[in-house]
Amino acid sequence: MALLVTRPVESPSAHRRTAWITLFALLSAGWATNHFAALLPALADVSHISKPGLDAAFGLYALGLLPSLMLGGGISDRRGRRPVVLTGLVLAATGNLVMLLWPTLTGVVLGRLVVGLGVGMVASAGTAWAADQDAAKGAARAGVVLTSGFAIGPVASALLAVSAPGRPGIVLAYAVPVVLTGVAALLIMRPHATAESTGTAARRDDNARPAPFVDERRIGPALAAALPMGLWVFSCVVVAVIVLTERIGDRFSGPMLIAVACALSLGTGMVAQISTRTVVGWRPLGVIGAGLATAGFAIAAVAGAQMGLATFVLCALVLGSAYGLCLGQGLQDVERLAPRHARGLVTGLFYVVSYSGFALGFVLNTYVDSIGSSTPLLVLAALAAVTALARSVGVARSAQRRPAS
Repeated sequence: MALLVTRPVESPSAHRRTAWITLFALLSAGWATNHFAALLPALADVSHISKPGLDAAFGLYALGLLPSLMLGGGISDRRGRRPVVLTGLVLAATGNLVMLLWPTLTGVVLGRLVVGLGVGMVASAGTAWAADQDAAKGAARAGVVLTSGFAIGPVASALLAVSAPGRPGIVLAYAVPVVLTGVAALLIMRPHATAESTGTAARRDDNARPAPFVDERRIGPALAAALPMGLWVFSCVVVAVIVLTERIGDRFSGPMLIAVACALSLGTGMVAQISTRTVVGWRPLGVIGAGLATAGFAIAAVAGAQMGLATFVLCALVLGSAYGLCLGQGLQDVERLAPRHARGLVTGLFYVVSYSGFALGFVLNTYVDSIGSSTPLLVLAALAAVTALARSVGVARSAQRRPAS
């Protein structure tokens, strides 16, 4: 009697458990990387680290982030999402622990580099893993959750720094993301807690996907569509959180200023990602997002070096909306156009371009005396306008081709 061997299929409960653990890993990674923004004033006061040094540490973590984004996604395509996400969580926890125990410029820079290595792995492989769970909405959902971590982390760290002034508040602020990323890592390590679900579940979602998804997916078109959106993701956030807070710093200061800037910009971005997908679909999001980036940069440039509070709030909201729409559009482009076997690689490359915006804070704040406060923002506004125009042309051409297909 012949035996029929069947491949085990992931149960619905295991599928949901994997999805929730993946999202929790992304939330904790976002928290672990961006909570540092609110600690900049406290580290300057308590650890006596210079402002240029802190700006450099904030941006230089991209040196660890960018290679891990490029390699992590591609490795997860070949070796599986779980080991890459797990390694990234351990590194993110280690980096924050280094900064907690070594509160000097050297320790902060080293810790940020290690955090960058870890978060890059979690962001690329975790987003691809979420897309494996739900081919139609997974990557967009991952973007919303990652943004939530980016937004909640600075607010929580600011509250801790204010409620426990001095070194105790800084220790608590570092300890929270260490615990979060550690818990996420333990959940992923548990036997049968998660499963690689690039098979049945992903195929089921692909069969039910809406019309905007394409059948012949290629890496080139996916990158051509997504990367221009990535240019304006963290560029918008960094300008709002790091650059513009400097321009009202003579009247407002402390951890809560950066926390409010993060809440305004990242919170608006999260709302934009959630709401506009159901209102206007995927096609116009990139045009609107790049257009809002143009407007936000232009308003900030006109305001100049001394900015009123109302203008600051307006810029944070506009740039936050641009961040959310450009991130959502870029991730949807990856979902729609990237082949599944290269989803992690394309996601990683998209995030590489997105995270390059972290360098803006150091450049604009450090060289403001030589390049001025308005000229760089006008250049950014012009480039964002070109992106919006190119995207609108592409959308129009696609719309013209659709009836013939």
